[in-house]
Amino acid sequence: MIIVFFLVLLITLSILYFGYFKRERVPPPPQVFLPQKKIEIDFSILENPILKSLEKFEEIGVPSPERVGKENPFLPIK
Repeated sequence: MIIVFFLVLLITLSILYFGYFKRERVPPPPQVFLPQKKIEIDFSILENPILKSLEKFEEIGVPSPERVGKENPFLPIK
């Protein structure tokens, strides 16, 4: 059993050494700075008559505590 443990340990260490530590380091690519484009937002879509005809929803209030539900929700319904 000890031989198997050391064999697995040796294989693991060799994989780490040759696969991770000996890996060639690739330098990062040079950063290229592109000229910034000016961002323009077209708000003319908001002038659509369909959007202007929309109405707000009425506010939904918090239910009163006595209407929330059963005292024990795991009891069967009678």
